[in-house]
Amino acid sequence: MAGWSTLQLTEFFSAITRTGDVAGAARTAVQRVAEYLDAEVAAVVCGGVVAASVGLGRNPDPGAFTGVGAGTDTTTFPGLGPAYVTVHLLDHDSDDRLLVARTEEAFAAEERQMLQGMTRVLGLALRNLRALENERRLAESRLVLLEALERRERLLEALLRVQRSANQGTPLKEVLDAITEGAAALLGGGTVRLVLGEVAEEPVGLSAPVHIGETAAGVLVIAGPGDGEIGESERRDVLVAFAEQASLALTGAHALAAVHEAQHDPLTRLPNRALFLQRVEQMLATDADAAVLYLDLDLFKQVNDTLGHAAGDELLRGVADRLRAAVRDCDMAARFGGDEFAVLLEPLTDDTQAREIAQRVADSIAQPFAIAGRTVHTRASVGIAYRRPGRDAEGLLEDADLAMYRAKRTSPGSCQEHQPRTLLAG
Repeated sequence: MAGWSTLQLTEFFSAITRTGDVAGAARTAVQRVAEYLDAEVAAVVCGGVVAASVGLGRNPDPGAFTGVGAGTDTTTFPGLGPAYVTVHLLDHDSDDRLLVARTEEAFAAEERQMLQGMTRVLGLALRNLRALENERRLAESRLVLLEALERRERLLEALLRVQRSANQGTPLKEVLDAITEGAAALLGGGTVRLVLGEVAEEPVGLSAPVHIGETAAGVLVIAGPGDGEIGESERRDVLVAFAEQASLALTGAHALAAVHEAQHDPLTRLPNRALFLQRVEQMLATDADAAVLYLDLDLFKQVNDTLGHAAGDELLRGVADRLRAAVRDCDMAARFGGDEFAVLLEPLTDDTQAREIAQRVADSIAQPFAIAGRTVHTRASVGIAYRRPGRDAEGLLEDADLAMYRAKRTSPGSCQEHQPRTLLAG
């Protein structure tokens, strides 16, 4: 979700800032949010007034929206009936909020996270647009107005560059460096630093909070005087804008790390069963020749019983390292739990290639391990199953598992191919 929601945030930010005024930004925001989430109702409420809405006609009752506060999960709308609702504050200093509702299903955690990002982007855009409107009203000369507009344009361009960089998979450190460098350039002097973790004391200079989701993660700080052309309020707005970008980048990286963690074995860092089966299903959707290896370690229980579970864990990590080294870069090795491992061999030129890789795996694991100051021996019984018509990912894995048990019974530490049963006519 993190990848596609970040792209949508970029498009959303660009669309609402192009409108040029608060009313247009609010209208565009509710239309985009309703489209993204298949929602019947969406509204932006600012200062107790409905700035824009969709779903309840051209002149809806403002009370239908202003009476719905943060934390509300369901409500009833006139002409629509009961609906699931989610409300997000545009910033921490006001009651301005974005409300979204639909009748079919409640909002998932991923959708709420995406909405949180959209809300922050919308709050930033509205603050910028309000600032521009104030600057237009208060400017004493065309030159002053043009200079303010140019600075805002440079801010939006810098923020969009950061968003595009994050979307292209740029390493997190480079994205965060671009944020601090961009803020320093636009603020015309001073030192900008991103301080992550708990801040022990009040930072010297202007600062803006940085979050991972809803959790405080640190502050973005600028110390030192500016160039004198940018007022204190505008300097704070620029710093807050870049702090929001840092929050989005950190939240996206955190979400990607969580997805990776959920799909990998915590002990060996190999893919887990769920990710392995997903990859096998993807393979089965193509015409590639492939095979699955299923491995079970012999003598593993004896290591656990005699040397302890810590030694057993060290042995499993060693087996995982040898497994990675024995297969090709295009293959996927996985751990299913306990002492069971699997490998997807894709692509294959012929069955001989699968047998050679399986034997290489068995030979590698059969070499002694140095564990807890002791020399430890183990073996891997390996089952081989080739893709065949009518077998899904689970079925192919069952075939390899059966072949592995045959190898374990007949000759532990050997490799056996699955032999499908055939019906003889007559």
